[in-house]
Amino acid sequence: MAKNKITDGLRQKKNGVWERSEVISGKRRWFSSKNPEEVWTKRNAALGEAENEKTERDLGPLFEIVSDVYESEVLKMKNGTQKSYLPAIKRAKAYFRGKHMREIEPYMITQFLQSLSGMAHTTVSNQKTVLNAIFQCWIDSPNWRGDTNPAALVKMPRGLKRGKRSPPTDKQVDVVKQHFMDPDALPAVVFLCTGERRGEACGIQLKDIDFENNAIQIKNAIEHINNRPHITSTKTEAGVREIPLLQMLKSALKPLRNLPPETYILSGTDRPLTASQYTHRWAAFWRKHGMAHAVIREKARTRNGKKYIIKQTDWVADICAHQFRHEYVCMLCLAGIPEEVAILLVGHANVKMIHEVYLSLKPQMVTDARNKLDALLRSKG
Repeated sequence: MAKNKITDGLRQKKNGVWERSEVISGKRRWFSSKNPEEVWTKRNAALGEAENEKTERDLGPLFEIVSDVYESEVLKMKNGTQKSYLPAIKRAKAYFRGKHMREIEPYMITQFLQSLSGMAHTTVSNQKTVLNAIFQCWIDSPNWRGDTNPAALVKMPRGLKRGKRSPPTDKQVDVVKQHFMDPDALPAVVFLCTGERRGEACGIQLKDIDFENNAIQIKNAIEHINNRPHITSTKTEAGVREIPLLQMLKSALKPLRNLPPETYILSGTDRPLTASQYTHRWAAFWRKHGMAHAVIREKARTRNGKKYIIKQTDWVADICAHQFRHEYVCMLCLAGIPEEVAILLVGHANVKMIHEVYLSLKPQMVTDARNKLDALLRSKG
């Protein structure tokens, strides 16, 4: 049997160029070259591309390709969001790399989330949010036109660790109440009397405060990137709101009343605090009252070509500002503020966050409940 020649299936034109015509994926394609071997190379490459296109039509693009597109969207988001989502994207790509979008089924996502069971509930929840967003990115694309989101069908694994930050102790709250006119106490007074997130508190200016009607407008927030403050929007749309100006805070702000309207109340200047300035000021107040601890840090330095280590003592407060946000929610509960009003005051999109994260059962709440139940029983006697 005669061996096939490389020119079999090709046609040579008058100018010596070899050519092949073939229908691929329903379209006629032409491949030509003076070298017949190159004609077949081009034709085989086109067949490979057609096969890949068919696979992508049938199974969707590779997971990592869609993830890269979503990652480019995340890089436009706030720095805090990036810190939460970028590691989640990296983990997802490592797990699902090489799989096409339609190959990924709900059980696979369940297995992936279960493999993260050693992580905190919030971390795994963020991971599920990211997976959902990646599949939604595929669905929303006019080029890919995805049609399924298995992440939306999956439930969170049970038994995940839940971190719950406690409110400040009664002693810590009393320190703020007793020393609220101390200039160093102002950040703590702001957090206690507003329940604001740190970035939102750092973004309050005098012009946002209506001293006549005792109201504060929360409009912006400060995001710290590499120590520098950047003015940005609040964490959520619900973060833009009006909150009451409590008398304690009003009194603490009295020394600032004659400053320009653009003054940021925590810095006392027309520029918001840097991250390090905020940290130092926060620690300074709590250190005065024995509620901060020293941390020895070692830093490498080079001088005249010689390397040496210097030790630096930093003071770290035993309490963080966000704990006062929890305290504020407890205060709202103790004051009998309706739940639907409380959720607006703290600037959350739903009441679930108040129930699961912020609201802690304080002794006073138990006492109030006991007194009310006792009174109810007596009235029925």
